[in-house]
Amino acid sequence: MKKPFLSKQVIQNFFEGKTTRMQNILIQEWLDNPANRELYFQWLEEWESENPQFTPNIDLAYERSLYTVQNNTADPNLPASLARTLSRSFRRNLFFLQWVAAACFILLVSAYLSSDFWLYRQYETGYGEIRVVRLPDSTRVTLNANSVLTVPRFGFGSGTREVRLKGEAEFAVKHTPDHRKFIVRTPDKLEVRVLGTEFIVYSRDRGSKVVLSQGSVQLRSLKELNPKPVLLKPGDIAMLSVQGRLTVSHSQTLSTHQAWKQRRFMFENTPVSEIAYQISEHFGVNVVVSDSVLAKRTLGGTFNASDPANIIKVVSDVLNARVTRSPRTDGQSETFILNSNH
Repeated sequence: MKKPFLSKQVIQNFFEGKTTRMQNILIQEWLDNPANRELYFQWLEEWESENPQFTPNIDLAYERSLYTVQNNTADPNLPASLARTLSRSFRRNLFFLQWVAAACFILLVSAYLSSDFWLYRQYETGYGEIRVVRLPDSTRVTLNANSVLTVPRFGFGSGTREVRLKGEAEFAVKHTPDHRKFIVRTPDKLEVRVLGTEFIVYSRDRGSKVVLSQGSVQLRSLKELNPKPVLLKPGDIAMLSVQGRLTVSHSQTLSTHQAWKQRRFMFENTPVSEIAYQISEHFGVNVVVSDSVLAKRTLGGTFNASDPANIIKVVSDVLNARVTRSPRTDGQSETFILNSNH
């Protein structure tokens, strides 16, 4: 993202507390560049030398001390000339304190405005929730459960189109007349670049995945020293491991990866341990498969994903397994334990 250029006058207005909220945000972005920080302090030194806020009056201090010593008291009835001078000194000191308070307030406000809350907007889903979001460039994003999409509040669409995703979402990206790229970034440093297409991005603790249904996608794993772009075609599925290794599978059946949009789980010879993980991930419950043999058994079929208890009961009935359910306690998730009946 291109950093803003700010003039010397704007920075000096900031020192005087005359900048707007938007200018404060731009100044914070501008200061991300080390070269700009050097310039900032240079302009600050120039401004302070041209706008002295407090000059100590040594003669006045000496005259006041001498008067007190000679009279052995701080007489409130000071000479008129000395009283007027002290009054002017008091006003200067008061102005200085007011300026310091205003400067501290500006710095606090600037720090607050520079937080992610002001720079970015977040769209979130809870456990078991699916949400459709329409971005300013008309791109449609369908968020799966337990997901967070982060979008810039300012300049999105007119400058770059870049978002961050933690969780899972389907993107239907709107193609722009000037062929502006749309970029998705994940916490494990996967970069997805497109112009206009439909694809799913999954990114959680165990790695990331990209499923391409239409158009083309360019991927890069920024964990690598010199990452090489990987191009996907419709039907391709790319997997990024926790170690940063990127692999691509071609001509895959995508329905199992898209079933969540219809609030369904679709399994094809899926190990029970993986089924338990997906249920835990989607609903925020703990599903424990205590039997290692049971954990390795596979299951296929389509299951309604509206309630974790129902799907676990169906799975246990198919597998002839036993379910032990522990209710939710303070700070702890509800737990389902699957055991073999044998």
